[in-house]
Amino acid sequence: MSQRDMKTSQTASAVQPVDPIKKQIAESEGFPIGKIDEFVVFIQNDPYITSAGLQYKMLQTYKAGKFAVQAVMPSKEEYALLRRMMGLKDEEPLVVMRGEVWVDGLARPFVDYGTTTPKNLKGFVRFSDYPLEMATRRATNRAMRLATATGMCSVDELQVAADSQDHLNGDIEADHNGSPATQSQIDLIKNLGRSPRLTERERERLKTQIEGGLDKRQASELIQKIKARLDARRKADAQPIAA
Repeated sequence: MSQRDMKTSQTASAVQPVDPIKKQIAESEGFPIGKIDEFVVFIQNDPYITSAGLQYKMLQTYKAGKFAVQAVMPSKEEYALLRRMMGLKDEEPLVVMRGEVWVDGLARPFVDYGTTTPKNLKGFVRFSDYPLEMATRRATNRAMRLATATGMCSVDELQVAADSQDHLNGDIEADHNGSPATQSQIDLIKNLGRSPRLTERERERLKTQIEGGLDKRQASELIQKIKARLDARRKADAQPIAA
């Protein structure tokens, strides 16, 4: 076999077949197939869109400089109404943020809300850790989902509590400290680790940490560390370069 044939054979064997479900999602959402693992994560076979995926859809739908995404404090009336709708008692804490997507040419923004309570934020991140940050992320993600007509739930909404979803959330109760990380947590770490914004050394370190074994708390902290790092690098990439 010639060297050229050997190279062709090696290249063909290195190319992995595309998962039909991923291909279908990429086509329906307008994602490049090469970016599907950055824009969509699968938790127990269910697809969830990432913040990077939503931002890509915003850019594709409205173009750079033609829209603005922000989170603002709700009015007293909105806050009171949401408390009543959620059936919360006066002593139960609630953090609410209003997500807005403003688009050039439209008189009103796309609006949705993000909430956190001890009941709906008890999985990968506890309410006592980042209630405002998670409410903000949920609010802006939901507003972007609305603006781009995205049907998939955002991965940052996985912590919404429901008895039927506790197995997804990797619920970390005090008496479970030290128990092995859930498969959902491991899957999410692996998916986040595929981001091209991580270095090869960082990906190798993640692989080593997974193979070495993680408990639920360690996995939770690692997930948030990866997300924070990716968010910081995504923001840095989005900064305009000074002339």
